[in-house]
Amino acid sequence: MHGRPRQKAGPPDPERVKAAQKKAALFGQLSAEVLERRAAKRYDAESLALAGKLLELHPEVYTVWNYRREALQPVLDAGGEAAVAAVAGELALTERALHKNPKSYATWHHRRWAVAKGFCSLERELQLVGQLLEADERNFHGWGYRRFIVQLMGTPAARELEYAEHKINQNFSNYSAWHSRTALLPELHGGGGDGGEDAGAAAALSSALAAARLGAEASAAAAGTATAPAAGDAGHPAEQPSQQQPSQQQAEAQPAAQPRRPPPAGASSATAAVPKEALDEEYELVKQAFFTEPEDQSGWFYHRWLLGCSLAHWERARGTTEEAAERAALLAVLAREEQTCQELLEVEPDAKWPLLTLTRLRELERQVLRSSSSGGGKSSGSGAGASGSEAGSSGAGASGSEAGSSGAGASGSEAGSSGAGAGVGDGGSSAGGGAGLAAEIAGGYARLIELDSLRRGYYEDARDGRAHVVAKPSAAAAAQ
Repeated sequence: MHGRPRQKAGPPDPERVKAAQKKAALFGQLSAEVLERRAAKRYDAESLALAGKLLELHPEVYTVWNYRREALQPVLDAGGEAAVAAVAGELALTERALHKNPKSYATWHHRRWAVAKGFCSLERELQLVGQLLEADERNFHGWGYRRFIVQLMGTPAARELEYAEHKINQNFSNYSAWHSRTALLPELHGGGGDGGEDAGAAAALSSALAAARLGAEASAAAAGTATAPAAGDAGHPAEQPSQQQPSQQQAEAQPAAQPRRPPPAGASSATAAVPKEALDEEYELVKQAFFTEPEDQSGWFYHRWLLGCSLAHWERARGTTEEAAERAALLAVLAREEQTCQELLEVEPDAKWPLLTLTRLRELERQVLRSSSSGGGKSSGSGAGASGSEAGSSGAGASGSEAGSSGAGASGSEAGSSGAGAGVGDGGSSAGGGAGLAAEIAGGYARLIELDSLRRGYYEDARDGRAHVVAKPSAAAAAQ
């Protein structure tokens, strides 16, 4: 449970050690008996009672949960009162097991299996998980189970957003509540944000590919060469030969301003589905968390995701007549978010997260401006949009959960701020501000090394381009 101090371990009590050894011996005997009965396919009441006792003692023995499912499946398939009683028994057993270990993966999985059979009250399940989240508001198993239940109930996403905001207002450090909003907002606005863990993995992969592309574009721009989008890039899945797809020569012959087909459903389309007006409200919500506790990571993680949504609008518009307008809107968001970071640093000059965010946003700004001024239409929009959108994802791999998430998110979000105005419609002006941004980035990392000396090596690698923080930030700098 969160919020409980750890007890310092003292010298072992001989009596407790003896009792633990006796308990372990009995547990071993019970385990052997239950597994022997499973091997013999004994599904009688006595065998299930022994299995239940074993699970109450140690809920993580997933083989025994499988044993119970094997035994009960024919009963559930037959339906009727016997099925209702069987599900009620499994719910009671899992409830006792969760009192033993509220974060038992195997127990939560079994409870989902039982509820999905349809012989129980979903309203009661929602009440129970609500009680759990009151006791342990950051239990991500409980949050996942709640999403599972409300989906079965058909609860509107808007109502769940209200619940998540309520939990955030209780505690800004509730990362699970922030994360819940990343699934609910796209769902509310028609982006299919219901993909759960798979959608999150797709978003991370999408952002990593996009980040690599933007870094390559920056390097190519500095070297005076052109870079083509990589196969399988975010928003640009690898082309497969078919009669319905134009050849490469035909695609190149099409006018640059011709509207392109929307990207396939997935992380990019989901984040781009959230309207800019809704994003503005979310930025304001997370800003309150920043000013309440600037060093809490939860809000910065969410801020990264918001940045990805903002950048996804530009990504979708690249190569179309709307690209310039979306780029201007994005730069306005970046400027506003940079100002937030600067205000935080005025109040808390030694806060690491706002400084890391500001440094990374300047890296991203520099890349976006260089990419825009040298890459032209498609290259500038695609690379910067996708890369920035999930700058944190790609950065997280190099820097660790901390550095990648907040920094990138905030970084990207603020990347455009300092030089945003300069590069909106004038590619040449971005070059003039490059030296100033480079100095600010170097100064930011120097200060981070002072504040967070344990990560000195990482900050030096990021500063010198050996760590992929935000789409290889030093690629353009190294060529200057």
